Amino acid sequence: MLQSWDRERRIALIPFQDEAGTRRFGLALPALAAAMHLVLPDGRVFAGADAIPELLRYLPEKRWLGWLFSVPGVRPVARRVYRYVAERRHCLVRGGEQ
Repeated sequence: MLQSWDRERRIALIPFQDEAGTRRFGLALPALAAAMHLVLPDGRVFAGADAIPELLRYLPEKRWLGWLFSVPGVRPVARRVYRYVAERRHCLVRGGEQ
């Protein structure tokens, strides 16, 4: 879905299983397996739900959604929802297999 939103190809998607691709960022495999990470050109790293508003800045058609994360209470809820989905992503993607 992210690739289809990134029409300008500003974001490089690197699967955490790509050791050569991820090694240059110096992030531990368990962290990469647990959540998506966004590494900005200036070296800042955002993970999980905290990466979403930063990521939206790179998607012109979705940038407007970023304001949601400035609403009080949204970030803590987003973190809990992200964690819940991430912990269950394998069974969610495979239609309930565990």
